[in-house]
Amino acid sequence: MNILQAQKSCSVIELAEKLGVSDETIRRDIRQLSLSGAAEKIHGGVMLPQSSQEPPFLRRLQEQREEKQRIAKLSAGLVVDGDVLFIDNGSTSCYFARELISHRNLTILTNSTEVARELCSRNNNRVFMAGGEIRADDSSAFGPAAVAFARQFTTQKAFISMGAIHAQKGCLDFDLAEAEFKRAVIPQTENVIVTADHTKFGRAGIVKVCDLAEVDLLITDQMPDRDLVEQLGPDRIKVA
Repeated sequence: MNILQAQKSCSVIELAEKLGVSDETIRRDIRQLSLSGAAEKIHGGVMLPQSSQEPPFLRRLQEQREEKQRIAKLSAGLVVDGDVLFIDNGSTSCYFARELISHRNLTILTNSTEVARELCSRNNNRVFMAGGEIRADDSSAFGPAAVAFARQFTTQKAFISMGAIHAQKGCLDFDLAEAEFKRAVIPQTENVIVTADHTKFGRAGIVKVCDLAEVDLLITDQMPDRDLVEQLGPDRIKVA
């Protein structure tokens, strides 16, 4: 299970070699893990079970790392010195904040301590950090105080990550407090820019954030499928 947590999936042969046991021993173990729901049996191997829950933040930072970095770089190209921006707490947002280190005179509103730390005290930037309960997973602020904070400001651009993007259901997330915070941000900005890698397309999110009609631009690493492109319109999609 430790190997699976690190690698997500493994073949029977690979596990047998790593653990110094026979293929048949591994197959028996896989059957037991599958019956208990701890793992999912696949042809020739085993994988972690599919789940609607997002993995912990540090793991999310490493998933699709190169894709997120490309998205972050393209997003940073839309920012000019002096902009007033909202940046949320998504894993892509951390890479985006690093891409902004050469920009000057930015006003940044965020609920992410990681984003705030990256951009404060740099190049005459001003950073406003949301209050509220700090979540242990990613050190981001949520709750009524964070929502009230978001409603105090107006921004030129809001860069918002999404846990799931669906052609019919719109933009969704996996946490109610996170979705409520993003819903408070959207009416306060001139441009809603969603940053999401291709693994978010068609995913089964839990909480609705907004309709696709409210998104001004989607920045991603791969062109979505035809249904999503038709709903958004190709002119509202940029591929890094």
